[in-house]
Amino acid sequence: MSSTVKEIKEKTGYLKRSDLYTIGVGQAIGSGVLTLIGPAILLTGQSAWLAYVAACIWGFMMIAPIPWITSTLKLGGGFYSLVGDMAGKRVAGMYAVGFLPQTINLATYGVAIGMYANSLWPQINAKWFGIAALSVFFAINLCGVDVMAKVQKILVILLFVALGLFIVLGCLQLKNPVFEFTAPDFFSNGPSGFFSAIMLYVYSTNGYSCIMNYGKQAKEAHKDIPKALLYCIPTLMVVYGGVAIVASGVLPLDQVAGQPLTLVAKNILNPALFTVFMIGGPVLALSSSINSTISNNCIPVAQSCKDGWLPKSWAAQNRRGAYWKLMTFTYLMGILPVLLDFSISDVVNNIMLLASAVAFLQIYAYFQLPKKHAEAWEKSPMHISNGKYYFLCCLSLFAYICIFINSCRSLKLPVVIISLIAIVVCMAYGWFRSVSPDVKMETSVWED
Repeated sequence: MSSTVKEIKEKTGYLKRSDLYTIGVGQAIGSGVLTLIGPAILLTGQSAWLAYVAACIWGFMMIAPIPWITSTLKLGGGFYSLVGDMAGKRVAGMYAVGFLPQTINLATYGVAIGMYANSLWPQINAKWFGIAALSVFFAINLCGVDVMAKVQKILVILLFVALGLFIVLGCLQLKNPVFEFTAPDFFSNGPSGFFSAIMLYVYSTNGYSCIMNYGKQAKEAHKDIPKALLYCIPTLMVVYGGVAIVASGVLPLDQVAGQPLTLVAKNILNPALFTVFMIGGPVLALSSSINSTISNNCIPVAQSCKDGWLPKSWAAQNRRGAYWKLMTFTYLMGILPVLLDFSISDVVNNIMLLASAVAFLQIYAYFQLPKKHAEAWEKSPMHISNGKYYFLCCLSLFAYICIFINSCRSLKLPVVIISLIAIVVCMAYGWFRSVSPDVKMETSVWED
């Protein structure tokens, strides 16, 4: 007997373009801007800022078709709805199961925010601060997407102020030749070092793709979602590039290579401004990522529950329209690794190949748009020729293949074996579950 869930009449059409933009930017700007620049300087020297700008372009390449897809279709369950509609029932099942382990990403933010709070206030226990932060944003998300979006807007504005302060005051104190492309330290390890720096940065550059999850909540989804997505790209290029210029341009490279951004911040900011930066930079960057991640993780999973791939009762909503059971699951996935001192990097490495396999399912779905929704595609406000659209799809495929190969080089054999087993399990589940009478794909993709 299949589970049932009481349907709550969802509030729709209330997120403005600015709401979508701050959700996307807040999701993208996390701990990476603070922790990755030092290691990138070690890889490529003075060109670390240029590598971050290039990584923003690479990150867009990974999701290049999405603005055009969202200008054509309104997606109720984000990537899951896209894959289910374009690639078919069995592939949707593979995606539904393959996406679930990725909700562990919330734990990485919990660990990081505790670490930064402890570095600012040593008397604070990093573990319990991380759990407290996750708990606060769990409570906010239980109040509904509209409340989450309002909080996100405030967090992102304060984040921009803090990072802007760092960039402006830092640029006034530049000493190194950050724009001299022929300087010996600019490409210190040649093309391979520069490419390695791009690969290091790239996962911090396209989190804004989560905006596509809000097709039902957006006021004018076909116009606002693609434009909000595209607005995020130059924003990240300016913010990431600006921060990296300061990080590599103020102190000697041998002092900052491999070090976190806080080392530079202490040198260019007085103690009061440093405290403001630490709260408004690292803490709020992670806060905005936590705030949006909870809803972002739940929306695709909720749709897969409604379709019957997972227990339908998991998609239960409270009176504010929040998927409270799935949010509780996501919250527990976030706090348990923090509480039990699990190695988050080991967990993330173990699901890396599974995440890549899921991404290739998305790319297969991208290629189907012009044929599957030919009329809507022709009427799209951002319509381009099929040839140009397929070129964007090929860019995405190329970008992911490079990342996949680069990831495989860094993974140990046991991790690869575990990942391959997980991929086979997902494929088998999608194949066998698809014949179950409990699986009934709801309409969660709309042309109008």
